[in-house]
Amino acid sequence: MQTIAKKSNNLTFMKKMMEKLSRIGAALMFPIAVLPVAAILLRIGAEIPTETAFAKFVNALFLKTGGAIFDNLDILFAIGVSFAFTKDKRGEAAFAGFISIIIMSSLLPTLVDILYAKVNLGNGVQGFSTLFGSKFNSVFGSNVLNGMIIGSFIAYVYNRTTNVELPKVLGFFSGKRLIPALSIIVTVLFTIFWAFIFPWIAFVIFKISESMSSAVAAQEGQISLSARFTRAGIMGGYGFINRLLIPFGLHHIPNNIFWFQLGTWPSEIKAGESVNGDIFIFLNGVAKNNPGGIFQSGFFPMMMFGLPALVGAFIYKSESKEQRIKVISLFGSAALISFLTGITEPIEFAFLYISPLLFIVHAILTGIFAFITGVMGIQLGFGFSAGFMDFILSIPKSLRIINESGFTGAARVFANPGWIIVVGLVCGVAYFFAGSFIIKYFDLSTPGRKNGIILSEEEKNSFISEEVLNSGFSNKARKIVAGFGGWDNILEFNNCSTRLRYIVKDGSKVNEEELKKEGVFGVVKVSDTSYQAIIGVEAESINNQIVSNKGSDLV
Repeated sequence: MQTIAKKSNNLTFMKKMMEKLSRIGAALMFPIAVLPVAAILLRIGAEIPTETAFAKFVNALFLKTGGAIFDNLDILFAIGVSFAFTKDKRGEAAFAGFISIIIMSSLLPTLVDILYAKVNLGNGVQGFSTLFGSKFNSVFGSNVLNGMIIGSFIAYVYNRTTNVELPKVLGFFSGKRLIPALSIIVTVLFTIFWAFIFPWIAFVIFKISESMSSAVAAQEGQISLSARFTRAGIMGGYGFINRLLIPFGLHHIPNNIFWFQLGTWPSEIKAGESVNGDIFIFLNGVAKNNPGGIFQSGFFPMMMFGLPALVGAFIYKSESKEQRIKVISLFGSAALISFLTGITEPIEFAFLYISPLLFIVHAILTGIFAFITGVMGIQLGFGFSAGFMDFILSIPKSLRIINESGFTGAARVFANPGWIIVVGLVCGVAYFFAGSFIIKYFDLSTPGRKNGIILSEEEKNSFISEEVLNSGFSNKARKIVAGFGGWDNILEFNNCSTRLRYIVKDGSKVNEEELKKEGVFGVVKVSDTSYQAIIGVEAESINNQIVSNKGSDLV
């Protein structure tokens, strides 16, 4: 009995942990949402010549605007996470997050330098300031990890002190006015603690970055075969894990490590400085031998060709001509969005819970084709995701890297970004035939088949009252609330770019079948009380309708 109880407790703990981690994934969407525009500005600015005064003006306009975002990501992440994690979504938490990150960014480097000035870090290096050199302040003073941690910490403090009433003499600081003042004190205390812990985390990241950078280092214009296979293996494994984390909304966590922390390279925009993370290195690292894009290029075949081809398999395996037309009308736009922008969840959640095996095959194929792009040496970057638009914008920088690195022979030929189209087409063929085989062999209820048949509005025979129609409360939003068990069952309303993330009182009242009838692509049960409904790019507008009409009649 004790063993059973222990297993039950462990399961409960894991579910709670998954719930917390999934909320981190949602919180990260706030700051990540600004990156596509900033990245596009940087890319366009980098291609503008500076031969005339007007050209210099336009060049500076693009580069400085985009750079302002990327140079202050720690602040954006601290504000975004502190706001997203609070229960009432008020501005005081975001303000406190801003105060805390600027204090931490100023205080942490000084404390680390004092505490570890005489510590031997190997190879005759003493102190972290010596190890990191010019990067010391950027590593300890302004990094995304610090922003995420301090934002989470401030949100935790806010949720537990927001209703505290102080004695009358201190009455001004009661309630929500307490948190900005309290954030100063708790941030100083936390920074002292963090000064003992974080340097060793940074040390591990540095060593991994160092080994990864050496694995892809070009020698005399060529990349060694062993180094190329090493980086390809890392990219393949990362691509596989990235897809496996999609169902839990946790893929943003490793993405931030690979894209914003790992790797280091001299900046071509700011002389004498270095940039960290695959995105930064590709965008503004010096072009010669630049390893940037390694952890981005592998996603283009899957997002541009693989998943759209899987939609083709759904259409091909539909049980009737009428169902094929309906699958095209429903998922054709999802396939186009995946191709153009790299948003894949509407497709992935259409089959994730129907066939976990098909999803695992999807993850494996992602890893395989990511490995192939790595072996070929293709380097591409993106500001939002690996879609066609980012592909086009990345081509000039990719070609510059090839030309300035002096690649010759086969290395030059296969590193050309145009090969993504060829690899992508092969990827699409693999997805189509693998998907078709699995759907037929296991007789799956994919869209257009068996229990996955698509019904029209008339066939659903649903009733929408005039009051609901005139209130801006759509039938879809109304049915989603009902699918979650009604107003009384929903405790917290949240969303990211593609998901409704709700905390419910009683999970048994959540009706997944009813939710899917209203166009929900999939329902993720994170814990007994935490559910996510995947509905695509409508998530924010649907959630706004629901929150604005809270308590309204559902019939």
